[in-house]
Amino acid sequence: MLLTLLVPPLHDQFKFLMFAVAVAISAAGGVWPGIFATAASAALADYFVLPPVHTLIGSDPGDLTRLVLFCGFSLAVTWIADRFRRYDETIRIAAAVVESSADSIVRQDLEGTILSWNRAAEVIYGYPAREAIGRPVNLTIPPGRVEEMQQLLARVRKGDSICSHETVRMRKDGSIIDVALTLSPVEDRKGRVVGVSSISREISAHKRAEEALRNSLTILERQANHLKLLAEMGEMLQVSANATDAYAVTARFAQKLLPGSSGSLFVQSATRGTLELALRWGEPVESKSDFLANDDCWGLRTGRVHLVEVPELGLLCSHLPKPAPSWLICAPMIARGETLGLLHMWIGAAAQAAKDAPIPHSLDLTWPVRTMAERLALTLSDMRLREALRAESICDPLTGWYNRRHMEEALERDICRANRSGRPLSLLMLDIDNFKDFNDAFGHEAGDVALQSMCRMLKSLIRSEDVACRYGGDEFVLILPESSAEFALQRGEEMRIAVGQTALQYQSRWLKPMTLSYGIATFPEDGRTSHDLLRAADFALLRGKRPERERTRLRGEASESSAKV
Repeated sequence: MLLTLLVPPLHDQFKFLMFAVAVAISAAGGVWPGIFATAASAALADYFVLPPVHTLIGSDPGDLTRLVLFCGFSLAVTWIADRFRRYDETIRIAAAVVESSADSIVRQDLEGTILSWNRAAEVIYGYPAREAIGRPVNLTIPPGRVEEMQQLLARVRKGDSICSHETVRMRKDGSIIDVALTLSPVEDRKGRVVGVSSISREISAHKRAEEALRNSLTILERQANHLKLLAEMGEMLQVSANATDAYAVTARFAQKLLPGSSGSLFVQSATRGTLELALRWGEPVESKSDFLANDDCWGLRTGRVHLVEVPELGLLCSHLPKPAPSWLICAPMIARGETLGLLHMWIGAAAQAAKDAPIPHSLDLTWPVRTMAERLALTLSDMRLREALRAESICDPLTGWYNRRHMEEALERDICRANRSGRPLSLLMLDIDNFKDFNDAFGHEAGDVALQSMCRMLKSLIRSEDVACRYGGDEFVLILPESSAEFALQRGEEMRIAVGQTALQYQSRWLKPMTLSYGIATFPEDGRTSHDLLRAADFALLRGKRPERERTRLRGEASESSAKV
């Protein structure tokens, strides 16, 4: 175009100059503005700018040819400029999208050299673009994940794409973050893979939320399992026949609630001042004593669960062995305001070394252990209450011996046993001589004291399998299982002599000693039913109270009865 401007005459130079202006306008404004500018410049140059004014048809043929050529050239330049402008606009939009993305977008060549690094990559990894571009991509890969990255790149080089692969990356400060990685191949015009595009999104917060959710679900599942076990334990405690059964149930479920743990159970002793070891399970331990004072345990002192997770930092009870276990808990057993015992559990060194029992969280096991202690305490308290009510229903309130109703039940049961085993059974009926005169002389209150004193003294002469009952008033019955008539006679004599030699004191006065009479009946010689045996023993007792104090041998209703005063 410059050569053309120099060669033609001067009046043509303005025309071509107008074409140059049109080309410039079309390059800057686009296709349609360029077409309009080209047409307008041609018209202006040909009709209005250069004299003389003449039409386009009347122009010089050479000028017309050059006009067509320059119009075509102007339109071609206009189209090319528009394509470059659109391409440049597309590039700017793509760059803006990449820079504004919240995900890290990194482009690298096949050798692993970083070629581009957006702002999100700067935020996520901590490296500015000027520090990252040109360096190996391994600067963000932890040492243990290099081989994993090489395997992923090998797949991408083959044309595969990898979507949302969860892995870890390393920040500039050395911290490790979780990312979801997407790798795609970058291809040239011929379809050859010339690089790798890497999009990574940090998911550390998401992973932490997932981990927290998993932990919460684990805790909920564990708590649900604890509730189930505690419910089963409560059912087993309700059907326990005695305290020993309740102790065994507690030990069994304690090991289920905390696998690998050991424990011991202390209950209130008869002296009420100390706790006595009732049961121990799990890892053997050398205890200082089988008795525990209230001041020896922080749980008993405070009345609350005492947990020690770090022996070096916690308050250790004095009843613990040396060295102290790695984890321990003391739960007092309190029911209706009364301390009935202590549930003590721990994880020993052997279990911890074997990794059979991980250290539990305090909130994880405090409430189940406390619940176990509370339920066991309530069970023991209910057992004591039932035993007290049962004792009131079967025992005489004055003497403490069984009452007549219990005696009849026990006699029926022992007769059945004697009938099955073929062994003898003897019945010893006792009666205080002239007890009415004793009451008239000293008063009924003195009579009650005398009865209580006599029963306490006779208790030392009664075997554990014997059943001692107050038959009524001043009459008493002893059921002697597996005892012959000779043994019953010997026992009756011992009791008669002991009562006759015991001096009684009431309100600073010495009372006259009492005398005792007795009658004996033996199964099956004197009867095979409780009614027959009681009647035979009573008949022998009446015969023994005769003044002549004879020994009577009965036949018929009672084959043999002995009586002596």
